[in-house]
Amino acid sequence: MRGGSVKKFISLLCILPAILIMCGQLLYIKVEARPSHKTTLIIGDSIPYGMALGKKFGTGVDKADKVYWLTEGGVNINFLSKDFKIHMGKVMPKKIVNTFTMSRNFDLIEEVRKKKIEDIVIMLGANWPGEKSAKLTVSTLKKLAKKSGCRIYYANVLPYVHKGRYKDRSSVMAYHNKLTREGFKGTDIIYIDAYKLAKSVKNYRNCTSDGIHYSKSLQCNFFNKILSLIEKKRKSSKIF
Repeated sequence: MRGGSVKKFISLLCILPAILIMCGQLLYIKVEARPSHKTTLIIGDSIPYGMALGKKFGTGVDKADKVYWLTEGGVNINFLSKDFKIHMGKVMPKKIVNTFTMSRNFDLIEEVRKKKIEDIVIMLGANWPGEKSAKLTVSTLKKLAKKSGCRIYYANVLPYVHKGRYKDRSSVMAYHNKLTREGFKGTDIIYIDAYKLAKSVKNYRNCTSDGIHYSKSLQCNFFNKILSLIEKKRKSSKIF
């Protein structure tokens, strides 16, 4: 080697560690920037179905793809069944959003474990409010928490606004919410007071055309509250 070439070679050797460190840092940043896999599943009836449609639709929420959705219009707590074997399409086959599995018939617990779900939000009750439904909801979700090992959230029934389209069930819905709240006391089930949240919105009665299904603005607000609560619980949890 000539003298100049030797000096260049030595200089390259000197700066090589710094180059490698920089490359390592860049690679680390790139890996860290990748979005983590989804670990939240929302299960429910036509209300979360509307949310799950995405921002291109009237009731769809922004950032709907941040979670998995398992929804069907018209279903109630029996949708989860006694053994958590899901059979979709029995009530409203044309009103389904299922981003969770490729199948309409599957074992919920198996799929939850396979996809490493951490948080499950249940939004069921509007189609069958009352004492029997409330008690079944409490016992079913306790069992789901035990079998799945996930954090379980229950979003109570949104307030009913009488618009003449449906029979006025506001009193029985409020009673359902009262019973579920009492039933989940002293358990690990996290109670989301959707009813109170909706009523805190100014002119909330004008945010629904049929008295049950709410507008995009209220749905987005509610969805963001759910995501915020999940993130808070995740950070404070010692399990995950």
